[in-house]
Amino acid sequence: MHSRREELARAIGDDAVLFSCEGVAEQVIVDKLVTKHLTFIDRNRIITDPYNDDAWSTRDRSGESLARDFLTQDYGRNVTILCIQDQLGHRTLLRQPYAEHARTINVTTHPEIEMLIVCREDKLDEYNSWKSHHRGAKNSKLKPSLFCKEELDKDDYNFRNVKKYPFLNQYWDDADTLVRALELYREMTSAKKQGDDFLLADLLNV
Repeated sequence: MHSRREELARAIGDDAVLFSCEGVAEQVIVDKLVTKHLTFIDRNRIITDPYNDDAWSTRDRSGESLARDFLTQDYGRNVTILCIQDQLGHRTLLRQPYAEHARTINVTTHPEIEMLIVCREDKLDEYNSWKSHHRGAKNSKLKPSLFCKEELDKDDYNFRNVKKYPFLNQYWDDADTLVRALELYREMTSAKKQGDDFLLADLLNV
């Protein structure tokens, strides 16, 4: 039986790869994975954002903008767009003629990317208890990001900044810590709920 990593590698094949990230946190983590050589995808196959020389990914998300900004070029091979986002089962659609040589694959961070912080801080039980306690509270979305802002308190990090680049760039800078958080998230994710989506841990080269 093939692992999900092997399935993803087989699905990508020798395509050029474009990372399309939902937000700053997703982009920081993808950039860390690439710069620290933690992914099985060769750097020379990754399409970079012409508007951001420091990023290995783009914040473009719609099929129209991805086609306009990236798919009008000839990369000498087909293109796989890895869509890093929290929505399960979402598919970014590409219109013709771009769909003839490019396709999208969803990499989920459900319920949202801050779940990786919950995993890293070993606070899954506390998070579930917090959700149960606040369930039904007016205007409470009960997202991991809100849990981090309201419940986590450490001298090393100001968790109220969980959506901001300076915090994230420092917080995820250690390769071992990042890999461990991705693997813990994979362990807690239901394969049935995941469906055909892949996880960030499936990009790891270990």
